[in-house]
Amino acid sequence: MIELNREYTYAQICKILGWEQKAGNSKNAQIHEIESAYEFYHPINKKTNKPKKTYIFTRKIRDLIEPSKSNCGGAHNTKNIQSMIDYLQAKFDLDNNWYSFTDWYCEKLELMHKGICNAVYHPDEIDAVCEEYSISDGKLFCEYVSAAKSELKNMFLKALAYLDKKKKITYHDQYKFTYQLGKRTRGSVITDSLNEQIEKNETTVCNDMNEDYKLSKKMKGRQLLKIIYSKEKLTKEFKELSLGMLQDDEYAINKLNCELSYQHPTFHPDYCSICKERPLISYYREIAITEMELEESDPDCLALDITNRIRTKVRKSLMKSYRKPMKGADLQAIEKALFQQYYDKIDEDTILLADNDDISDIEALFGESNNFTDTSGNWG
Repeated sequence: MIELNREYTYAQICKILGWEQKAGNSKNAQIHEIESAYEFYHPINKKTNKPKKTYIFTRKIRDLIEPSKSNCGGAHNTKNIQSMIDYLQAKFDLDNNWYSFTDWYCEKLELMHKGICNAVYHPDEIDAVCEEYSISDGKLFCEYVSAAKSELKNMFLKALAYLDKKKKITYHDQYKFTYQLGKRTRGSVITDSLNEQIEKNETTVCNDMNEDYKLSKKMKGRQLLKIIYSKEKLTKEFKELSLGMLQDDEYAINKLNCELSYQHPTFHPDYCSICKERPLISYYREIAITEMELEESDPDCLALDITNRIRTKVRKSLMKSYRKPMKGADLQAIEKALFQQYYDKIDEDTILLADNDDISDIEALFGESNNFTDTSGNWG
């Protein structure tokens, strides 16, 4: 785990992250990802009085995502997130409020339907949604929604980081913690003081669950959340274990109680603090945008482009990971139910968003004419 206010070389960073050291554009993509995810400075070489090539990180902006072949085309390539960047600047209305990721996707950005996003966590709702939208494969529905939310989260956070680097936005990335205050009442506190601790805890829990359930041979750490959040049992266990680690961490609880004393003037440690008698119930990440440099664009066209990019990426991912045949009709029905902006056809530029995509993959995804031609047979 990268620590703040400590000096690192590129090689040391790659070793910590488990990344293979690259050269050329691939190395540039790694460096760009690192520099966009953290605030940093280059320490001065005392002998030459010039900045060194090493890094000292002062603040984490977002989670790091290892660059793949599809996004290593250069250190300043924003092709895959440009529509989200433009959409935020065209769509956003300032209100300074905190929103969960689901609220951002469904209410503020109006890209997904909230009921469909939340249904994957409730078996009875999964059955009801599948019946209503004529989806024959409930497991595919859960995995598709989980993967789509993950892709949208990635795009959203990268767009925020880019705008922040260009000084076009001010936003805050924190967690909201809820705890049992009384028999019928709950207390809460919002803070970013435990962001790194939560990431560390969740990484440990994900790796432990991977050992127990053999979730994936290729993924590790919080990358496994794509799989975990697609299954109710795994999601419940992950949340219980992560919350338990936090509740048992005396330093973390003291931090939260300290924040409570700042945020609530009537706070009293004897009957308002978080402790074993008043335990944590949940926590979730929230984003607040307080300033934004606005630009005029067509938000409907941008929203459709974002949707189509997500559809393309999720279908490509499921082609490789889903273990049984998928019906084209199911995929189409899931997408129509999930996305607020939907159109059958996807233009060629969107499909070819990754420079190294193979044309056979594209034809398998959407057919030669970019239509969903396989509406009754098996796909994948």
